[in-house]
Amino acid sequence: MTHGATEAIYWDHHQMAESGQHELVLIRKTLDAQALKLRGLQINLHRVLSKVVLLSYADVHSPETFSSKEEAPPLAELSKRLDMLLERLNQEDKMSTKLLELNECPIKVCHEPFLNQTSLKELSKDKDEPKPAKSDCHELDTDVRVDGVYRFLVPERNEVQRDLHERYCAFATDGPAWTVIQSRGGSFDPNPPENFNRSWDEYRAGFGNLSRDFWFGNEFTHKILYRDDHELRVELQEEGAPLDWAEYPLFWLDSESYNYQLSVDGEFRGSLPDALEQNNRMDFSTYDRRRSAAKSAGYTCAEDYGGGWWFDLCTQSNLNGELGVHQRASPAIIWMNWRTGTDKTKSSRMMIRLVNSTTGDNSDED
Repeated sequence: MTHGATEAIYWDHHQMAESGQHELVLIRKTLDAQALKLRGLQINLHRVLSKVVLLSYADVHSPETFSSKEEAPPLAELSKRLDMLLERLNQEDKMSTKLLELNECPIKVCHEPFLNQTSLKELSKDKDEPKPAKSDCHELDTDVRVDGVYRFLVPERNEVQRDLHERYCAFATDGPAWTVIQSRGGSFDPNPPENFNRSWDEYRAGFGNLSRDFWFGNEFTHKILYRDDHELRVELQEEGAPLDWAEYPLFWLDSESYNYQLSVDGEFRGSLPDALEQNNRMDFSTYDRRRSAAKSAGYTCAEDYGGGWWFDLCTQSNLNGELGVHQRASPAIIWMNWRTGTDKTKSSRMMIRLVNSTTGDNSDED
């Protein structure tokens, strides 16, 4: 065998090894994402099962617990959710098992044509679900990275004619765009501020201008979060100061039947403190529908501080506080001692994004 032929064989093996290493890295990243997704599904399933047990007990022992049909728990909805969660857990478990098998195989075997990068990417897709037109911010072209209002699919309007598929998309970090669900004082808007001291029904349906100050709507947000796991990013900024941020790897909002209860999980990260830990598992409250925990002063938080929020302790966090209430500056944005007592203009944003393996580095870009 000639020297040139030997070099060619060596080079082919070298390229094959490098390609195999790259594929293993891809598998490990996908496994990490799958593990996080499975954890979220298991927690969500446990919560739904707990509610089923509680409601079944109440139905047998206290059939008069609910005073009106409107307050009655949707048992059919819970059954449907249980079936859906169990099906998703089964699918995710099969996918994780296949990925584990690939991760354990030798590089030489993994490099076979039927296990190339294209095949690996196909594993992370739901093959039973047709690929529709773009339906959410995270599907936008990451090369463009233009923040703004986008319309997806066919309009789906609620009782106040707000469209579920009209969303403000923001490329706040590397990776896909986020769907903004709350914005206040963005770019320190000189226009008259939006009133965030609204009723339960207004927070349910959403209010404000998507290009300025707005609340996307609890029902819309719940619908987005219902089927897939999403992460939450909070951004706060004071005029003349750097952007501060916080991210929660898993974020849920329960249905209206359970008062849009907040749940966050996963390893917290960010330049801000974790101000939602105290509010975790809290029901949403407004001045006309108080659902705060009896163990704290939260019963009057929505009345005393204004706005709708998942109250426990009034001063722990509240990005929707009433203008000028308990805060020298307006809007009243509270986040665990973040720049309290200053008279500079402040802004806030809450954003959600589908949890997947392509989100990239979530660190702040500033």
